[in-house]
Amino acid sequence: MKPIRFRGLFKGLFFVTRAHYLVPSYVLNFFGHIAELSRFVHKHKNSEFNDFYTFEFDYAKREKMFDYLIETYQLDSEIDYLEFGVSTGGSFRWWVDKIKNPGARFYGFDTFTGLPEDWGPFKAGDMANGNEPPVIEDDSRHTFYQGLFQQTLIPFLKKYDGADRPKVIHMDADLYSATWYVLALITPYLKKGDIIMFDEFNVPMHEWKAFSEWTSSFYINYRVIGGVNNFYQTSVMIE
Repeated sequence: MKPIRFRGLFKGLFFVTRAHYLVPSYVLNFFGHIAELSRFVHKHKNSEFNDFYTFEFDYAKREKMFDYLIETYQLDSEIDYLEFGVSTGGSFRWWVDKIKNPGARFYGFDTFTGLPEDWGPFKAGDMANGNEPPVIEDDSRHTFYQGLFQQTLIPFLKKYDGADRPKVIHMDADLYSATWYVLALITPYLKKGDIIMFDEFNVPMHEWKAFSEWTSSFYINYRVIGGVNNFYQTSVMIE
């Protein structure tokens, strides 16, 4: 029997017998993605700035990676820093304080009313910041865009004039849907040397899944330049 005909019969039998009740699709999907993630980890475990493997999770390592990127790639310049998932503004404020160049620009995107949907142990509405953007005093280089990315990003990009400026993009959206949406929309604005940082990269069904699908769908060439806390936070450079 020809392979194509066999596959057709198999699919038909699957549909007729309602085998979806027997196959744990989410579990299989999870294991498929974590297997691909493991392959990625071992391929890039010797990247420039890396702590693999460590038994200790230390969130402060994230700032050490940031410092490494700033020093190594001379980011204290007229960069555009875009952060998706600002929450209370900790990392956003860190970058504003660290980059002193007066020509640098900082853009923060968030609902500021919490997650729009459940994410792991967190429920919709968690991680809110009092329903308002954080206050960054004595610095006029930053702008916040409040709302779902699906509401704010397209209007922003229509007016964005920084396609040729060096960009540092901080993906802290947590959710698969939000991460994939942002990556897909910013693709035409990326150029060689731009840096994308992920804050929950090794979560198989969310940031990793979005990154994996994005790079394969858009044929993205990249180089891993940092990974801490076993790639929970990961940085890549567009090539």
